[in-house]
Amino acid sequence: MEIKNNSFWINNKNGRIYQVVQEAIDCTNERDGLAVVVYTCEYAPGKLFVREKNEFLNKFHIKD
Repeated sequence: MEIKNNSFWINNKNGRIYQVVQEAIDCTNERDGLAVVVYTCEYAPGKLFVREKNEFLNKFHIKD
């Protein structure tokens, strides 16, 4: 599934809204090439969060 830049997603556990900045590739030696999602949350201004893409898709759903 494609995750669009600047799209809004809802965390299934806490109901908070998050905004995707962009998909990226993890270049850590052990995880090189792993697709990740970079996102922000209005409850943590100025911070960026990163989560493995498949995990992100399991823990969030797109805001309609």
